[in-house]
This record gives sequence, C-alpha cells and structure tokens, in this order.
Amino acid sequence: MDIKSSVDLIESYLDLDRKPVGVKIFFDKDEFDRFEIPQKDRKITYCNSVQLASKGNSMKLTKENQGCPNGAFALKMKDVPEPIANGKGRFSKNIYKDVEVSKSINDDMLFLKEEPAGIVVMPLENYKEDPDVVIVVSKSYNIMRMLQGNAYFNGYTNNLRTVGLQAVCQDLTTYTYNTQDINISLLCPGTRLVADWQLDEIGIGIPFKKWNEVVDGVKETTNPFERDKNKQAIEVRLKERGLDTSGIKFNDNYDDGSYSGGKIDND
Repeated sequence: MDIKSSVDLIESYLDLDRKPVGVKIFFDKDEFDRFEIPQKDRKITYCNSVQLASKGNSMKLTKENQGCPNGAFALKMKDVPEPIANGKGRFSKNIYKDVEVSKSINDDMLFLKEEPAGIVVMPLENYKEDPDVVIVVSKSYNIMRMLQGNAYFNGYTNNLRTVGLQAVCQDLTTYTYNTQDINISLLCPGTRLVADWQLDEIGIGIPFKKWNEVVDGVKETTNPFERDKNKQAIEVRLKERGLDTSGIKFNDNYDDGSYSGGKIDND
C-alpha cells in the first residue's frame, strides 16, 4: 500500500480532525538539502511544527530553528544541560519530590544519539519516500482504535511509556524512533501551551515500518469494535474517496449478547 492510500484509509476508518504527520530525520546534509520543501525561516518549537503539519504545513528544521531547549536536546541539536541530566533543574521547579526521581526521568528518556543534519516535518500524505515516524494527535477514541489496529497483528502493546513531559519530542518522536515501537503520550503542559492542542487530544507515535499494519488492523477490527452509528459515518467517508464499502457489516460487534441488565443511565 502506498502512503497516500494508507492515509485515505485511516482518514476513512477514523474521524480525524488532524492529518497524520510524517517525521523524517536526516543525518546526511546533502540529502537533507536536496529535500524539496522550504526550511523554516525562524525559530519554532518542534511540537508546534508537528501541530502545523497536522493542519497541512510542511517544513525543514535545523538546530538554528529550535525554539524549545527540551525539544532541541531530545533531537540531539544541543547537549542535555547538566541541571537536567543530574536532576537538580527539574527538582528546583517542584516537578518531582526529590533529585533522585528527577534524575530518573531524564535517565529513562530516549533521545537521538547522533546529531541530525536536519528534520522534515510534514503531512504524511505528502511523502514520496518513507518517513521515520508517524505522529497522530487526536481524540482518545481514535488513539484507542489505532492501538486495537496494532493489536490485531501484534498483540499486547507492552512498551508504552509516558510521563507528561517532553511529550511530542520524546514520547512520540525520539522514543518511537529509537525503539521502533509504538508509544502514546497524554501530551504535556508545555506542548499544550505552545502548540495549542485541544484539552481532549492525546498522541500516538508509530514507526513507519508498522504504519501499514496499524492501518490494516484498524480496517480489520472495524466490524467487531465500531458501533453502527460510526459504521455509517465510515461508509460515507469511504464512498467519498471512492473506496470499497462491502466489508462493513452492521449489527455485528464482538460483545453482542455479553451484557446483562441493560445500560444504566441514572441510579
């Protein structure tokens, strides 16, 4: 399945308010320079670049563009400051109960190990070559469905790790890149401020090598997991894109006949 087809499918089977975002990390400067989209002409936080890409923008970023120190050191575009590495910096902000806990947070995060020449952030559908990571920020329901899509092929998602800090740069990008595994993030106060995510949005980072599996898994689990109201909307979106709707089965869910007593609206 090509990239554009995968985006058409996921946007049909899920009611996404934002575009899936592809992130490509370049370690070869010539290759980065040849990538034909404009480099950002000012500083920007990395998470804001992802938010802008989720609304259709494309950009190249180097260390000169980095507007957030945490994002910059997650992406190895600057060194981790010693007060962060030793735990004293975040402890001094009353984020954690002691220096040891604060240091453990940084120790457990997975940043890029080598400084990149640059990073491309743009809507996934615009890529002609494979990106490294796909990021989707959406309502929790849609993130649940993508986890179910991954589970269809791979079983339990065992390695989810998040802490409400460095959400887009570490949770969704560098952790996913380093582990080549799916991760979710509940986002963090910093990115919610500078990237203006909605209060009910969370994120998922998917290594591109697993992306098509997730998309296929969402499709395959539609009948057992989606209720008829959602299936009707999925059918409409598929038809709008000229895609096959014959696989949609109504009145067919995994939990049919499982519950006793009925739904309780009020005590």
